[in-house]
Amino acid sequence: AIQTPGCIHGCQQIEAMAFKVEIPDGYGLLFVPLAASYFLNFFLSFQVMAARSKYNVQYPNLYAPVGHKDAEAFNCVQRAHQNTLETWGIIMISMFAAGLVFPVQAAVAGMVWVFGRIIYGVGYALGSPSYRTPGSLISHLGDFPLFGMVCYLAYGAVKDPQMISMVKVFAKAHTGVEL
Repeated sequence: AIQTPGCIHGCQQIEAMAFKVEIPDGYGLLFVPLAASYFLNFFLSFQVMAARSKYNVQYPNLYAPVGHKDAEAFNCVQRAHQNTLETWGIIMISMFAAGLVFPVQAAVAGMVWVFGRIIYGVGYALGSPSYRTPGSLISHLGDFPLFGMVCYLAYGAVKDPQMISMVKVFAKAHTGVEL
């Protein structure tokens, strides 16, 4: 039994529910797209640094100032990097979570996403938002399967009688409400 956090005297004791996580064979493959994503970030960062110099966009401006003669060209390079950073976290978390059940599939999806983001960054850096489309489509061939795997696992958790029981125990212990 563990004591509910914040209790001093006469608090309700609840039984700790343990669960086992087994690392499946092939889970190590997930570190390949993770490492590749670091190189992706370096590549996109270097593109932004080169564009800052080429188009004379100074720090601390994240984007070219309004009216800058090369605003669209610079902002395309910057958006490729920024958009990748905006999605990187959820992609990597989804990949490692899904990889607990689908390690090879998650690793392949992660690599497809990284490859797509490289194409996305190169295309976007050519100076037109429309040039990002091929890379965007390729990266979605990686992130959509990860989303599907995570949703599949979430659905399985919601339907699992043991998980439902755990939620009921938690609700009763912390709110007094019996579900």
